[in-house]
Amino acid sequence: MHVIRGRIGQYKILMQQEQLSPYVVVTERFSKATLFSMLKSTNKIILKPITGMDSIFVEKQQGKFRVRTNLETIEGLEGTRLYESIQQVIGDRNYVMQPQLNSTHLTKKSFRRFITVHKRNGHWYVTASSKQTSNVIEALAYFMHQARLKKLALMAAEQLGPFYPLCESIVIELSFTIAGDVAITDSFLHFSVSKWNQYQSIAKYMPQTDLLTRATFTHYLKKYPLVFLKPCNGQQGKGIIKISKMNRRSYEIQIGRQKWMIQGIGQVSEHIRKHVAIENNYIIQRGIALATINQRFSDIRVMTQKAKNDWHVTGKVVKVAGPHFFVTNAVEAVLPLPIALKQSTVLSLFHRRLDKRMDRMCIAASKLLDEPTERKIIGFDVAVTNFGQIWILEGNYVPDLSLFKNLEEPAMYNTVLEYIRMNR
Repeated sequence: MHVIRGRIGQYKILMQQEQLSPYVVVTERFSKATLFSMLKSTNKIILKPITGMDSIFVEKQQGKFRVRTNLETIEGLEGTRLYESIQQVIGDRNYVMQPQLNSTHLTKKSFRRFITVHKRNGHWYVTASSKQTSNVIEALAYFMHQARLKKLALMAAEQLGPFYPLCESIVIELSFTIAGDVAITDSFLHFSVSKWNQYQSIAKYMPQTDLLTRATFTHYLKKYPLVFLKPCNGQQGKGIIKISKMNRRSYEIQIGRQKWMIQGIGQVSEHIRKHVAIENNYIIQRGIALATINQRFSDIRVMTQKAKNDWHVTGKVVKVAGPHFFVTNAVEAVLPLPIALKQSTVLSLFHRRLDKRMDRMCIAASKLLDEPTERKIIGFDVAVTNFGQIWILEGNYVPDLSLFKNLEEPAMYNTVLEYIRMNR
């Protein structure tokens, strides 16, 4: 079964379900003809890429049009100039259009929720609900209609799932009003490599995490002194943003080695959008204050491998970040765990049991991640605090073996290779 993964393909699949089709918002490919045809029936439309998260908003006001992107607003456009302006923004990328469901009238004002549905043992379950805005009216509306919203999200995931058998989590975006009007406006597929998908299976071992929205951004920055923004499908630490609260209003933003001091949450958000394509499907995560070695951040790579249906820990090394980096993907040194602990800021009274606790946690997490899709090897990145607390940051399904190969003592590397041979 060959199915296009983009928005048009998913829209067509959802429309095949008789019970769902009345709730699915009309979605059309963007062209000059479809643009002006849709604007005849509505004053507001939203353009979205076939895949991706950045949106373009078009609004008709007193016979003229306004185009708003994340970076700029263009006012006073008419006719052909409207189409040309949009075309300049999107270039040669393919976009779809939808009527924008919003109103200033209280009973018709629409709110958005992202409801995550996760597959376990062949069945779909609602696992999370992320709100788009912080609003008392929205909270009331969601409380009144959450059962219906979750039921629609579950039905949508069950309809999409068979067409995308490798998909393990589906996020359904729903628009709703306090009066009870409900619409399915979007769907996002999350496969095994997605950090958000992974969180659905092993949330109890990971720091608090949510989809990045305006509401979760504000909530996390107010609640936690340290926050990380991570691309769902990022690798090797690329695109990760560190935000540290310095005092009541001041925040330090770090991207790579660059740092900025910014005042106020709104300004922090605006600054980040200028430097990173934050719309490309991010999560927000509570930051863990990592233990350090020689004033440099470190975490632990724990390798787990399966043999005869049992999971085993086959290697552990400590990765030390390079100077001025907050992620250990920029590795300066790789050390065996006993040596690293002696050099680290982890208090010595926690050293003794740390090893076994880490083994139990990673084996338990391996079993959970093995359920949606069978796996043979996982490389976990584990955070350790000065007080011996341990958290899984993420699991890598194609882990870097060179971390073990470069150790002076080859025993650990040979063990990893032996398990790989057994699984061939």
